[in-house]
Parts: sequence; structure tokens; C-alpha cells
Amino acid sequence: MPLPLSYPGLKCVLENLEAVKRVHIISRAPGLQKVDKLIPLRLKDFSIVKEEMTINTLRIGYGYDKDKVKFENDMNEKTFSRQRGESSEDKMKKFVNFYFCGRSIIHVHELCWCDGMFQNFLPVDMKFRVNSLTAISYYFNTAIPFIDPHSFPLKTLFTSIANTSIFDIQVVKLTETLLLNLAIDRIVTVEDLKKLNNKTVIFKHCRFRIDLISLIKYHIETKKDIRTTFVIPTDCKGFINNMLREFNLAFGKFRCDLKGVNERFLPGSSRFSIPINDGSRIHVYATKGSQKGFYEIIVKPVSGL
Repeated sequence: MPLPLSYPGLKCVLENLEAVKRVHIISRAPGLQKVDKLIPLRLKDFSIVKEEMTINTLRIGYGYDKDKVKFENDMNEKTFSRQRGESSEDKMKKFVNFYFCGRSIIHVHELCWCDGMFQNFLPVDMKFRVNSLTAISYYFNTAIPFIDPHSFPLKTLFTSIANTSIFDIQVVKLTETLLLNLAIDRIVTVEDLKKLNNKTVIFKHCRFRIDLISLIKYHIETKKDIRTTFVIPTDCKGFINNMLREFNLAFGKFRCDLKGVNERFLPGSSRFSIPINDGSRIHVYATKGSQKGFYEIIVKPVSGL
């Protein structure tokens, strides 16, 4: 007869067990329920989008019918009706408690929060400790109070410019990789760009002006290093050509082949190596994007002359 697992062994198994499987196993093993609450729950992906909660691959829909909650994964689908006299909010609070078991901290690798109802189902003291956060527009302000402070600075943040104050928020400014959705008609000014301290900023769905040329001129004048790499992906080659044309007008004397730079340059496109001070310069070039049919403008600080 095999020996039972020691507590360290059990802790290791449960902590690394896929979250949905773990919850269902624990729900059928009363003897494990007390110890389970002491072991961190780790989710690879957790998203709340348009009244649907997804835990890894399990989708729970709570908004399509006020009297029902729908469960769906890659294998099957089930629908549960709420008890008479029970509100849909009460039903969802039960499900949240079932999966999270009253924990105050839930570890999530990637959290996507794009829903205006979900916060109503959470205990006030529950926090998510995350590596990456997606929260578009006003959902950003809804999600942030539920993010554990130990999550900051975030590895990745994908958000949009709901208003100009987004560039003044510390969470935004200090995220390692910031993805900004620019689907709205909004110019990103040099003053906006100067506030960012991220390692990488990626402008998504860009169709409007990003004042990178003025930012580079500012750093040339002040001799201050740029520490941020800016990336503009697009599926429009004309947009790339127009941007490079503007860079050529501003910094044509700094055009060069960028020999030794290991990138998949866009054939025939201009490249630039712009000196900032005695110890740094900025490379500007276009590449084929990692996504098929896309191109990227890269503005990247490098050390040395």
C-alpha cells in the first residue's frame, strides 16, 4: 500500500495542479478542503469579458440569461438555473466562492478584465496577484483596486487611452511592457511620451500621430538617454513608408545600413542611427512583424557610438 503524501508533497502537487481540476477534486475530498485553503491557487489565464468568466479553459457565462448560468469548455456545455428567490448576483457569488474558496489572494499569470459587473461578485478583501493585465478603457479603473500591490510593477499591461491622465498613472508608467490601444482619434504628444518609463511601449491599432520625432529631438537637445523602446505594428505598408519619410526629413543625415544589427529589416526601407550623447544613440528602422502581414516601426535606444 503506497504511503500518503507528506504535507510538502501534497502542497507541491496541489499548487501545480491545473486550477479547475484542483477545485473539482477538492470539492469531492472534504479531508483536503482545510489544507487546500492554505495552498496558493495559481491560474494561467483568468478573464472577465462581457459577462463571461474564463478560468483557464472553463467559460462561465452569467449575463446571457438572468435566470441561468452557463458552463462551457472544449468538451461540453452545461446550463444551470438559479434557485427561486436567488438573484443572479447571489448565484455568481457562490461560484466565485466555490472556485476561489474564500482566498484573499489569487495568483494569475494573465488577467483580462473587460466587464463592468464582475466586481460586484467579489469579496471586498480579495486581490489578484498578476504578472500581466489587460484592462481596456474605463475597465482599467475598475480592475486596479483588485490588483494586489505586490504585482507592481507589472510585466505587461494592455490598456487604452481613456483620457490624458493615463500617462500620469504610476501603474502605466512603470509597467515593463506597455501595450497602448490607439483605436481612438488621439495624438500622442511628446509630453505624453516623456512621462513613460517603460522598457517597451507598443502602440496597437495606430492610425494617428505619435510624436516620436519631437521626442528624439528633445533628447538630442538635452543629451538625456532614452530608456524606452517604442514599437508601432501595422498591416499598412503605406503607414510605414509615411513614417520613415518623416524620419528622413528630420534625421536624413543619420541614415545608415545598421550593419551588425540582427533584425529582419523591411527590404528597401530607410534606417537611422541617431546620436543622443557620447554614450548612446537611437536606432530607427522597419521590420517584418512577428504576425503575418504586419510590419513594425522600431525606435530603439542602444549604448555606444
